[in-house]
Amino acid sequence: MKPILIIAEVMDGCIRPVTWELIAAARVIRDLIQTNRAGGKRKAAQIAVIVPAQDPVPLAREISSLTKVDVLALKVPTLVAYTSEAYKECLAPLIQELAPSHILVAHTSQGRDFAPGLAIRLNAASISGVNQIRSDGDGLLYSRPGMNNTRNMVLRPEPGFPLVLTLTPGIFLARPCQVKDPGAVMVREISFGPKQPVRMVHQKIARRENEHQALKKAHTIVAAGRGIGERSNLESVARFAKYFSASALGASRPLVDMGWIGYDHQVGITGASVAPRLYIACGISGSSQHLAGMKGSDWVVSINKHPEAPICSHADVCIVADVIDFIRVFLEQEDALQGKI
Repeated sequence: MKPILIIAEVMDGCIRPVTWELIAAARVIRDLIQTNRAGGKRKAAQIAVIVPAQDPVPLAREISSLTKVDVLALKVPTLVAYTSEAYKECLAPLIQELAPSHILVAHTSQGRDFAPGLAIRLNAASISGVNQIRSDGDGLLYSRPGMNNTRNMVLRPEPGFPLVLTLTPGIFLARPCQVKDPGAVMVREISFGPKQPVRMVHQKIARRENEHQALKKAHTIVAAGRGIGERSNLESVARFAKYFSASALGASRPLVDMGWIGYDHQVGITGASVAPRLYIACGISGSSQHLAGMKGSDWVVSINKHPEAPICSHADVCIVADVIDFIRVFLEQEDALQGKI
């Protein structure tokens, strides 16, 4: 059986938690492949993690001690920090040598950056933003968002090619813990760019000051989506948010992309990951990217006129109504109550 490889997500010299989710997804794929085999007689596919870094051994040992998965510490002396060029140069020859069936990468800003180019170098199929993996008996099927996150596309890759997958964080949950028999750690050293000059040099990571701090400190987040209809309706949503203590105004990515609100308000994979006591989603359909960003919320309320919207399946309370009509009535009632006091 061909192995299943995982590219660990390394940032600031640390293993990012999404790596544990990739390992959980690899186990799902392994079990589905095994189930599809007649009688389940063939040996299960091996799962291995590749850790590319200047000093990958401590990171590799961390992974092996928290899982039973073998880890390949890919030591790259010139890899001061991540660049897509460095990752593709280092990983492609090694992966070709190992000849895996699947290569799993996190659907993060880093993973989305290098995975497509890596797939091209490997002559591999590539599916990005995978949010479900299942089998129909004829093979594995992979779901990913499509049509501007309003639908799920179900894909079956052509056989005979390796498959590069970027997996949406928050879908395949895993909680690593100390194991009695850790996986093996193997070390491989490699240099990249020996045949040609380096075309991309890491300078620094420039973080915005106080980025998303209001969202991360808030006890209540009232988030607006495209369901609010018009940009002018943001004022009503912001006013609605002020009725809750320690609140902040959030937004889905489309509103930020359209320039209706600043990036500091964006919730989701490419924005802030939040964990408030109360999350009120106003006119948000609930793409997998957005759900991954607010999955830590204690209590979720959805206000949406479409009861079949994905977010309604994740909400503790779903109010089926036009969000602007609901907020208008709410504000009128509150104003009336305050007028009586």
